Amino acid sequence: MTRNRRLMLLGLAVVVAIVAAVVIGSGGSSTTESDGPATVVVRDAKPVGGVKDVTFKKGGTIDLTIKSDTADEVHFHGYDVHKDVAKGGSVRFKLPAKIDGKFVVELEDHEQTLANVTVEP
Repeated sequence: MTRNRRLMLLGLAVVVAIVAAVVIGSGGSSTTESDGPATVVVRDAKPVGGVKDVTFKKGGTIDLTIKSDTADEVHFHGYDVHKDVAKGGSVRFKLPAKIDGKFVVELEDHEQTLANVTVEP
């Protein structure tokens, strides 16, 4: 095997390794959205597409809607807001993003995380 061919294969292997690392690092069932309104759809007490990661800017507005086929209480931890969602209903959390940090939104009785909310300074 020639030197150029070995270098080409080595370069190709490095590219494959980088692509694999990016895919694995961004893997999982979560989706990410930044700012603006976000919606989580709940089916059978679980978030469709996995737990959603959403980010908002401190000083802005948190705007998160939960549409659920399961009746439960939705708890937005950290901001300590609780809202009851009816089966087939929805609840909307629209509030000032005053506290920065990472917060969990969950179906309280089912102990199921729906969203991880980050409020950035």
